[in-house]
Amino acid sequence: MSADARIAGVLQLLGLGDDATVRPFPATPTPWASTYSIEADGTRRVARLIDLRFAEEGVVPTEFRAARLLGEQGVGPRVQHADPGTGVLVMDEIDGTPAVTRPLTRWQALSLARVLRELHTLEMDGEPRLQVHKERLATEAVNGVAARIPELALYREASERFDTLRAALARLGIADRLCHNDLNRGNVVFDGVRAWLIDFDHLGIGDPMYDLANAMLSQGIDGELAEEFLLAYFDRPADAAEMARLELMACLVLLRYGLSALSLVPAEMHDRLRTWTPDMLGDPFDFSRRDNEEVGWLVFRLSLSFVHAGMARLDADAATRAAETLGLLGARV
Repeated sequence: MSADARIAGVLQLLGLGDDATVRPFPATPTPWASTYSIEADGTRRVARLIDLRFAEEGVVPTEFRAARLLGEQGVGPRVQHADPGTGVLVMDEIDGTPAVTRPLTRWQALSLARVLRELHTLEMDGEPRLQVHKERLATEAVNGVAARIPELALYREASERFDTLRAALARLGIADRLCHNDLNRGNVVFDGVRAWLIDFDHLGIGDPMYDLANAMLSQGIDGELAEEFLLAYFDRPADAAEMARLELMACLVLLRYGLSALSLVPAEMHDRLRTWTPDMLGDPFDFSRRDNEEVGWLVFRLSLSFVHAGMARLDADAATRAAETLGLLGARV
């Protein structure tokens, strides 16, 4: 069914007529879903349409249940309609935007810390692990591309070290909590009063420190602001073991984004990937396109920046000290 037909069905479902204004949100590199803003009678809603061809069994119902739970708890927007069978999710539209600049202002950082603390206290039936599905697909795609293109051999090493570090951290026995797992700048919205989380297709249980590292990296939270952010989250200063986990989780975040981004580069571009040069590397969280740059090439450039930043951070002294603090030196991380 075409997107137009599905949107028409959403309008009919909501009892909206021809006076409704429908506006698509900017397309993303992933074919997983498309999102639309629907405005009528002064009310704005968001319709998220999942392409069921890309959905494994149980994935869409889990995402929609997560959206409903987080909406009920005030972590995300309130859900008005959710039909996993058709892949249609309708929510309130938050009257806000992602942060315009990095780092966040103090009130934004503290609000985000409180929202994450609330998220990590929630319980959801069925031990959701949507992030595992995404990671598996990305790993398969990356290994296939890197095997064909010698110039991308670094990705195979990055994938191996990601798996090694993740396994080492898992052996610490940290209690699983419900996590967002994809706190890029576009998935945190500020309405002038507080932070909201959106897009839950990577949600799953895991170490909440991953979310903290993800948020701090993507939102530029460091220095004194980082101390305040962590104090707002823990309601106390973070201890040495928590800071060590945070450092190693930051390495995981960078590597995971790099690997995932490579898996999103269109297949028709793969033959060009061997032509990458060091001058393409930059701030991995700067998603702005260069002049006349194709979206697929932007994704590849970001992927390179994430992977190189992750490998460099993993090889730095701070990561070595963190591994020592946690007793992980027996495993090469």
